[in-house]
Amino acid sequence: MVALPGTLPDRPFGVHFRMSRWKSLVVLIAVPVILLLVQIIVFQPVVLIEGPADPNKPALTPLTIVATGLSTAITALLATVLVARMAKVPWRAVFRHTRTFDRRRVGVYLLGSAVLVGLAGIVTTLVAPGSTGRGAFEIGATTIATLVATLLFTPLQSAGEEIAFRGAVIPAAGSWFRSVRLAMVFGIVVSGALFAAVHVSLDPWLVSYLFVFSACTAIMGLISGGLEAAMAFHVSNNVVAGIVNGLFAGGGSSVIDRGVGSGPGASLIILMVMNVLVVVMVWLVERAKRSSSARNGGESVRRSAPEHN
Repeated sequence: MVALPGTLPDRPFGVHFRMSRWKSLVVLIAVPVILLLVQIIVFQPVVLIEGPADPNKPALTPLTIVATGLSTAITALLATVLVARMAKVPWRAVFRHTRTFDRRRVGVYLLGSAVLVGLAGIVTTLVAPGSTGRGAFEIGATTIATLVATLLFTPLQSAGEEIAFRGAVIPAAGSWFRSVRLAMVFGIVVSGALFAAVHVSLDPWLVSYLFVFSACTAIMGLISGGLEAAMAFHVSNNVVAGIVNGLFAGGGSSVIDRGVGSGPGASLIILMVMNVLVVVMVWLVERAKRSSSARNGGESVRRSAPEHN
């Protein structure tokens, strides 16, 4: 498929369009600032109803899940519009490069990621059960509301973060370099730093995990030529975790501990390994797709070749 107007067909997804340095700097500053401002606005009703949250130990109530999903989705929309205007490319360039956005890819990666995330959760429970922070299994009204909010709004939050931090931030940061390798490395570093920063944690283990998570989703985009794999993995990861945390919150709301020392090393190492395994899965699926396309292309050429007597 022909590359989108304004994009660079000879460069991989993630560094496939360029903008001037001042414009890229505007994008890099604007994305986290927009997220902060939108969250302040969207969370006002939640604060009025539930009171202010502890920034180091925020509770995942149904209302906070809804507000997080909506605010991140709004941020992703604004980031997409901003990048399209700054780089003078179609908004679709944030999601893919030289091919159409493939919903079948999303389905495949949702299923595959869910399996790997589930396996990582089982391994974590067996190897480091004390690191999960889970309470008693109980289903109450709050549990049901949490599960509904998780299924409906966590995908918005997860996909929105990929659109903003991988679809918008990485190309903006990569615009500083003509070298594809330098552009990609710099984009991954900047995206990972901003992604970790907006999660507001000073714990070294948790920051390291967020950076590895960000780098892995960026590499998924580089391998697959679009955001489908990264969004699917992020959605699977957060939805599965949200459902498990909701079910084991003792009938109430689970709490995320972001303070120093909150990140148990053993469990986060397992999750980092799982992130890498998802990258391997994406590589294997994309390699199989390329091989299938090559075989089908060869068969088409043979069928269309004229016969010689």
